[in-house]
Amino acid sequence: MLIAVNNPIEKKPVYKPAVIGFGLIILSLLAAMSGPLGSRFGWWGFEFAVNIAKWSAYMGIIASVLCLSGFVGAWPGGKRRGFIFSLLGLGIILPMLMYLQSWKEAKQISPPIQDISTNTESPPEFWYAPNSRAYGGLDVATLQDEFYPDIRPLVLPISADKALDLSIEIIREKGWHLWETSREEMRIEATDKTFWFGFSDDVVIYITEIDKGRSQIDMRSSSRFGGGGDGGTNANRVRSFLAALKKRSQG
Repeated sequence: MLIAVNNPIEKKPVYKPAVIGFGLIILSLLAAMSGPLGSRFGWWGFEFAVNIAKWSAYMGIIASVLCLSGFVGAWPGGKRRGFIFSLLGLGIILPMLMYLQSWKEAKQISPPIQDISTNTESPPEFWYAPNSRAYGGLDVATLQDEFYPDIRPLVLPISADKALDLSIEIIREKGWHLWETSREEMRIEATDKTFWFGFSDDVVIYITEIDKGRSQIDMRSSSRFGGGGDGGTNANRVRSFLAALKKRSQG
């Protein structure tokens, strides 16, 4: 009589560097997110948040090396398992490192200004938004012309009233805080907050009736606090808003 013996398949040992790398990647991702979020909620300052992001990037690089080693030490069919940890880890960390690098480059190559206006000779002033920043004059205007030559007043084939209504629609769709809308003065003031750090950037829009059926839109976007550059945030906000307004006016 034959007796069947169950021999369980012996599990392969785990390739520990891949698992450790995956764990470090999760930690670095959480750290990278906590830096700006902590600054947004007032737990710490901007510089501390930047240092957190910097060290999380270093941790991510080390973790990436460990995960890369898993492509050799834990390749499917080999003597050890853990390849999936390497694959998942690299899939998570690479986009984060690319984002941090692009953010760093944007800060380095952008001009040291954070006040953008389509009219640098006579920039719209803030009346209602709590922005006390005085326009930097010729120095800021010269840097803007050099780095952002496309930031210019927008002329549309619609009335000033129509341009005002469309501008309010876009502001509400973007979720900006609307401070003041004046049809008599043809001006709008609002505040937008940056996504990660939650910095308050104030916006003023001034609309001029050129002639019947045509209007000119001037816009200023300015960071409320801080100094130095903004990584192009205010310039991109002006571009995005004017592009949306132009498209909406053609619809």
